[in-house]
Amino acid sequence: MKTTLLFILCILACAQTPDAELQRGLALAKSDQLDAANTTLLRARRAYPHDPRFPLELAGIAYRQQNPAQSKHLLREALRLDPANEYGNTFLGALYLLDGNLPATIKYWNRVHKPLLQQVHLKPIPALHPLLRDRALWLSGGQVLTTKNLEMTTANLESLAAFSTYQFELTPANDNRYDLTFRSLTKRLPTSKWMSLLPLARGLPYQTVFLDFQNIRQRAMHFDSLIRWDPNKKRLAFNLTSPWRLSPHWIWRLGVDARDEDWDLTPRYGIDGPQLRKAALTAGVTHSLTSRLEWGLHFQSAKRSYRNAGSSSYFRNGWSVELANSLDALLWTRPENRMKLTAGVAFRTGHLYSSQPSHYSGIDANSRFTWLPAAKGDDLVVSATTRAGNLFGAPPFDELYILGMERDNDIWMRGHAGTRNGRKGSAPLGARYGIVQSEVDRTVLRFPLVRLQLGPFLDTGRITDPHGVFGSRTWLVDAGAQAKLRVLGGFTWAFVYGRDLRQGTGVFYTAIVR
Repeated sequence: MKTTLLFILCILACAQTPDAELQRGLALAKSDQLDAANTTLLRARRAYPHDPRFPLELAGIAYRQQNPAQSKHLLREALRLDPANEYGNTFLGALYLLDGNLPATIKYWNRVHKPLLQQVHLKPIPALHPLLRDRALWLSGGQVLTTKNLEMTTANLESLAAFSTYQFELTPANDNRYDLTFRSLTKRLPTSKWMSLLPLARGLPYQTVFLDFQNIRQRAMHFDSLIRWDPNKKRLAFNLTSPWRLSPHWIWRLGVDARDEDWDLTPRYGIDGPQLRKAALTAGVTHSLTSRLEWGLHFQSAKRSYRNAGSSSYFRNGWSVELANSLDALLWTRPENRMKLTAGVAFRTGHLYSSQPSHYSGIDANSRFTWLPAAKGDDLVVSATTRAGNLFGAPPFDELYILGMERDNDIWMRGHAGTRNGRKGSAPLGARYGIVQSEVDRTVLRFPLVRLQLGPFLDTGRITDPHGVFGSRTWLVDAGAQAKLRVLGGFTWAFVYGRDLRQGTGVFYTAIVR
């Protein structure tokens, strides 16, 4: 009797080995009993949590049951247990390829030395100088497409700013190889009289003319200009950017910016005026150190004068020179979840030559997190931006930070207008600030060249002044909704309604963003 009992227990134990459970589940799956196979393999997965074969096979069943999200989750679990598994990496990469998520595909296929490119197609051939095009695209047939090469190519294309839009498509070819197709729309010079008038029309509601020339001589050279005749905010600005010696890794910039502005600081700070006249010349260069790190060096020389200004040390006439160093980095990506984190920091130092010479310096930092929650497409975008800055010494008034919506300012608290009766000075300003901006953009209408995005936002920040002249003196909290009308290859027209949750006031604002 005892011998018979031991024999039965031995049979039961043998029947519950990982291999036996796996074979039982596979047999049920092959006979199309997917629910039974799923139950068997789930039970085995709980019994043997360190065996990667069970989540691998469960992923196959989930895919057959038309649940690709669950299949990806199970494959990632299996690859945490066995990162070099060829079947798992190939399967998971293929699922991301079906979503059009090329970075995620490459991340997993590179582990098994895939994908080997057969040919690289350019459709259409970009209107770029051949040498510049070859240097920008780190892609060629006969090589494995790697994450590094794709990131370097993307960084080069962003630096050149020569394309309105672009995308990569990976398709199977012969002998386990793949073809890569680069589809793009190149920014071009206006080809007709009517096309050249479009930049004029977009700025007319703001008494502004934008006249831009893109990709001059097919060398990714761009000329941007702004002419504004608003009586309170006259401005004339020109900027020229171009690669240095046809290298996408070196971009030089030259700019001229002249302003004649009337400010109104009376309601917020009790200062009548001032009127500012300023002319500045800027020059700079940026260099791509790696596919994820960019360094910049910029110089500015400016002449400024104030009229009807207060007695503060901020309002001093004279010349100034300023030098700035910056670093911008791609800190972290998770392509399978379509998440990205970037950051930047800039150090600047300047000297003001006036009747009372002074020295000033500053540090600015920023980070931006973006997330596309959907498996494919960009109809839903969630983003959060953090920015902070601190000025030391005695900077000129026009170098102060502004927390408010104004077309010459890019630090927006979207419940605070930057102007009052057409004059700047309504928003809080100071020498030290921090702000967090978060928003959700949902595409609700899409046409071939235009799309409309809607979504809520929440901003919070504070700005102070160590001299006690300016500042918000409390934390600011703004919330509201915005609409963005994006024109492919052109501009974005933003419509914003925000409320200052502390004061209970609201503001509606529109702006053109290049």
